[in-house]
Amino acid sequence: MLLLPLLAAPLAAQGGDRMPASADFHKDPGGTPLGTLSRNAAVSFGQTRAGWREVTFTGWVETRAVRADTRDGFDVSITVDQTPIRSSADASAPVRAAARTGALFDRLGTSGSWTQVRRTAWVAVASLAAPAPTPPPPAPAAAAPAGRAAQPTATPDSGVVAIQGGSSFAAEAGGSPIGVLEATRRGRLVERRNGWSRIQLDVWVRDGALGGVQAAGGVSGQDVRDDPERYVGQTVEWSLQVLAVQQADELRPELPLGQPYVLARGPLPETGFVYLLVSEKEVATWRALEPLAEVRVRATVRAGRTRYLPTPVIDLVRRLD
Repeated sequence: MLLLPLLAAPLAAQGGDRMPASADFHKDPGGTPLGTLSRNAAVSFGQTRAGWREVTFTGWVETRAVRADTRDGFDVSITVDQTPIRSSADASAPVRAAARTGALFDRLGTSGSWTQVRRTAWVAVASLAAPAPTPPPPAPAAAAPAGRAAQPTATPDSGVVAIQGGSSFAAEAGGSPIGVLEATRRGRLVERRNGWSRIQLDVWVRDGALGGVQAAGGVSGQDVRDDPERYVGQTVEWSLQVLAVQQADELRPELPLGQPYVLARGPLPETGFVYLLVSEKEVATWRALEPLAEVRVRATVRAGRTRYLPTPVIDLVRRLD
């Protein structure tokens, strides 16, 4: 990891139109985190208050990842964690930000299956540190076919990309796969070479995987209920007791309307409740389980609680039993 030097000039000198570094954006100074702005993302800086800088940005999200929401005077909220906010209505457009579940935005318009949104938020001044410039490693020159000029590698205006779940990864460009990413995650684009991209991911592993370290107890349901914002986006492995398969309604805005979910008790041996989101094609499998069946799942925390109940909402990655 490279240490990022502090900005040598005031932020106003940056021109107020690009993020000098990747940084989390918050609802208020020091308030609830709503997502992450990408380095080089186009923004408009505003006032500074007690070590925080106001920032406004716009972008495009897939309409399926938002729902109507009039809280705090906004129009829509994000329903899919780490939703990419892109510079244009195109799945290949650079990512300006990644928004967390429940983040609120103004809706500016629509184009096909895309919705344009805008948000004014706050970023910590201390996090706005520009990375030290480093020259790219030399790449072997490739001769272009006769009569055709070599094409330059496209460079996005954002270093944050989404890696689709199910993608295999290798230790080097062109190497044999050493693993598969089970769920879609965001990471930092470091380098492109010969049709491959080198990505940096921030991930967590159990202590037991490090060798010689006693494994911790893991995240409990009570941990999530006590600090619901902290665990959003984290992966958990929980044992659950299946109670019923239901469909989400307006009383549970953290769940996409009409989405099937499993009402479960747990994580066992706790006696609380959990909402486990499953896909339409998986519903029949879950309905076929015996009453009060116990299952073990790997899932991602979508929300630490619902609006009216201290019930965690998790997205199924896969069953482990």
